[in-house]
Order: sequence, then structure tokens, then C-alpha cells
Amino acid sequence: MSRISRGARGGVPVVCLEGEVGADEARQVEEALAEALLASADRVLVDLRSTDHLNYRVAGMLAEVARSRRRLRLVGPTPYVRQILCLAGAEEGEGGSYDDIRQALADRG
Repeated sequence: MSRISRGARGGVPVVCLEGEVGADEARQVEEALAEALLASADRVLVDLRSTDHLNYRVAGMLAEVARSRRRLRLVGPTPYVRQILCLAGAEEGEGGSYDDIRQALADRG
């Protein structure tokens, strides 16, 4: 089971992915990211702390947005999820990766 939600922390849009995010949720993730990116000229956080698995299509989408927009910040990916992201084309450090939300909010870079 998965859950995709969107909110804000400190005025920064946050897309939260929880559980096993599969191919069926790809469209929902894409829409949440698009809305968040439109809402912020600064940056968007993607909270992966409760993500158990990412479908490769979703991981590829996150990698592409991180590469093209440079405003995407990934928060708390587990080593397993980080490996999926790397296999899908994300490069280490691309877009920024943080252990927690506070750390990501503090980095204005």
C-alpha cells in the first residue's frame, strides 16, 4: 500500500511518498510534483523517509526532475531507495539529498 501527499513546511512545498510506490501511482506522483514545482520558485522537497520501494518509472521521473530542475531535494531515502534512484539515472548528490526535513529546509543553496 502506498500514499502520496502534498503539503508545505516553512513555506516550501513537500511531496511525501510512503510505502511501496508502484507503477500505478506514477501519474499521481507526477501530478503532485508538477503542482509543487509550480507553487515554488525556490525548491521542492520529496520526503522519502517512509518509502519502502519505488517503481523504476517513478524513480526515473524523480531523477529526471532533479537533473532538469535542480530545485528538487530528496529527504531521507533509505540505502535501498537510494540504490533504485541511482539505477534509474540519479547521480549521487544530484538535486541534494538530506537525512531530514529540517536539514533540507536549512540549506538555501
